[in-house]
Amino acid sequence: MSGRQKELEAELGRIEKEIAELHERIPPHSVKPVFIQKLDELEARRDEILGELEMRNQPGEKPGQGE
Repeated sequence: MSGRQKELEAELGRIEKEIAELHERIPPHSVKPVFIQKLDELEARRDEILGELEMRNQPGEKPGQGE
């Protein structure tokens, strides 16, 4: 596992923890826009990281294949 992949996984863990904590703090009624904005930002970053990790975990095409 590369150093970059470890960094991404660590950041993903931190972001998922922040998302869970934010969900606990959001009141069931009268949600303030700042909560929704922060949640949107965290979820967008989480999706970026998951996409990058998925790309890194896909096996590359070997030379000679697909010809």
